Amino acid sequence: MDYETSEYDPAYEWPGDNDISERATLTAWPPLRLIVLQSSILNKHLRLAVLDAYGEAQFGRDHAPVGSAVPRIRLKEMEVSKLHATAYWDKGRREWAVVDMGSKHGTFLRSGRQLDLEPIRLSPPRVASIPRPLSHLDRLIIGSTTFVCHIHEDRKPCVECMSNGEGDIPLFTVPKDNSHIAEKRSSESAGLEQRQTIVERRDPKKALTTLKRALLSRHHHHEPSDSSLPTSTRPTATYVDRSARRRAMNPGSQYDSPGVQSPRGNSPGINKPSLELTQSSVPHATPSHVEAPRPPGPLPESNIGRQLLLKQGWTPGQALGSSLDEDGSGLVVPLEVTPLPSRAGLGMPDKTGPPPPSFHRWREESKERWWESMKSTENGAG
Repeated sequence: MDYETSEYDPAYEWPGDNDISERATLTAWPPLRLIVLQSSILNKHLRLAVLDAYGEAQFGRDHAPVGSAVPRIRLKEMEVSKLHATAYWDKGRREWAVVDMGSKHGTFLRSGRQLDLEPIRLSPPRVASIPRPLSHLDRLIIGSTTFVCHIHEDRKPCVECMSNGEGDIPLFTVPKDNSHIAEKRSSESAGLEQRQTIVERRDPKKALTTLKRALLSRHHHHEPSDSSLPTSTRPTATYVDRSARRRAMNPGSQYDSPGVQSPRGNSPGINKPSLELTQSSVPHATPSHVEAPRPPGPLPESNIGRQLLLKQGWTPGQALGSSLDEDGSGLVVPLEVTPLPSRAGLGMPDKTGPPPPSFHRWREESKERWWESMKSTENGAG
């Protein structure tokens, strides 16, 4: 084949490598690298975040969703929201920018050219901000972490942002090996199912019989049976009146209760209590103090009601009531106050006679009358 006389054919031209165009797309922006200036949450060995191959990076407290292609720098502290801020490459303006995603504690930015000024908050709490451009050596403050932005137009890292692969901040969540946890859970579930099967197969009647025998054998083991003891040494069952013992400990109970001594002395089988026992067991009722009524008369000058009436135009000797009444039914003499018995309400009639006997007293008197009639009947028959 004669190469000198052959014509040029484009079909023989090498079409090129597709990776070149992809690499050109990946490096269409100047690389952004973040150096950790200070942080109370990141490990001290993590000092650099390399974002050369990514045109977007997120900052937040939570992990990035599973399968997400967007890197996320995780800052695990309460001042940082779940998705706090986003830094991205603006293709229209051809610059790096940062946006606050509506965080509560805010994202702050300080210019690298004027470090003496206070950092600027991008937006109010719970409000997303507009994109703010990032420049070289700007300070990006999120929570307690401060990043220094390194953006080199020549796309060559400087000495400060040079990466050796050891102190790089992880941009994606590394899944943990939970195989042993899954095996443990499967074994536990299998054991639980086996125990449930055993419980279901167990007969409830047999289980109750077994429990009863175990309790009875335990009881017989601690206490010897009565059949093994001789007849003379067997304990005799005696009745214990616990109610009477309880009432004796509490002497405030009623007299007609069984086991409590009664003050009457003519009842059969019950002894009359002594004076000391009666005084100690039965509380005495103390009469309530009733204030004696005062005789009606003019009110003293120190009386508050008199002073109020004088301020309202009343004069001593003038009747109280409507001045339009022709019959003069107004009151000139104060109302007479009649004292009432203790705990008696208005309208209760005044009973000067002896108080009616109580139910318990009436019951005691009826028993005494019945006992007297029985005694007279026995005497007459004798």
